Amino acid sequence: MDKIEVARMEGVYFSYNGRPVLEGVSLKVMEGDFLALIGPNGSGKSTLLKLMLGLLKPLQGRIWLFGQNLDSFRRWDMVGYLPQHAAAAFNPAFPATVEEVVASGYYKGWGSLWRQEVKEAVFWALELVGIRDLAYRRIGELSGGQRQKAFLARALAKRPRALFLDEPTTGIDVSSKEEFFRLLEKLNREQGLTIVVVTHDIGEAFSRAKKIGCVRNQGVYIHEDITEVDQEHIAEVLGYSLRRRC
Repeated sequence: MDKIEVARMEGVYFSYNGRPVLEGVSLKVMEGDFLALIGPNGSGKSTLLKLMLGLLKPLQGRIWLFGQNLDSFRRWDMVGYLPQHAAAAFNPAFPATVEEVVASGYYKGWGSLWRQEVKEAVFWALELVGIRDLAYRRIGELSGGQRQKAFLARALAKRPRALFLDEPTTGIDVSSKEEFFRLLEKLNREQGLTIVVVTHDIGEAFSRAKKIGCVRNQGVYIHEDITEVDQEHIAEVLGYSLRRRC
C-alpha cells in the first residue's frame, strides 16, 4: 500500500527583513517518517517547521499538507504541534491541573472541555506519554521533563496523524531528553505517528530518527538512510560537538 504524503515543499524561499534564510527548499515528509531537522543556530530549522504549518508565509514556493495546498488546508485535527519553549513559557503559578492543560488541546469552546469525549481523549493522551497518574497535579508542580510530557499530551489529545515539534527538549536535563526521544520513537513505531522534530541534540536525532534533515546555508539536505551517514562528519560540518550532545 502506498504511503500518504504528509507534507511537501517546492521551491520555497523565505527571508527576515531582507536577509535570506531559506532559498529554493524542496522536501517531502511521508506517512510514518521520523524526520529530525538539525543545523547551526540561525540556520532556519524553526522557520522551516513554521512554514510547513502555515505559521509563516513563504516569499516564493508552494507548500502542501496531506496533499492539500496549505492556503486551503483546514484539517488541523490531523496535525499536532509542540512549539519551542511551550512548557517553559507557561506560568507555573497558573492554577491549572495537568488534565486541564491537556484538555485545552482539544478545545472546541469552553463548554466542550468537560464533555466525556474530551475526558477520554485527555486520559488516552496522558496514558500514551506515561503520566496518567499526574492528571490532577498542578502543572507548576511538575519537573521540567514531566511538564514537557504534559504539553506533548496536549498536542496528542486530538489524535493527530502527524506531530511537529520545535526543540522540545530545550531546558530539561539529559536523562529527561533521552526519555523524551525514546517516547517519540515509541509513538512513531507503535502508533504510526509521523514525526518532524527540530533539535540540537544530534546524538538523539541519529539514535531515534529514521531520516535526518541538515539545514545549512539557506538549504536543506535530507539523508534518507541515516545508517549510511557519517555522524562525526555531519557534526563537524554543522559545528556540533558530539561530546556535549548539542
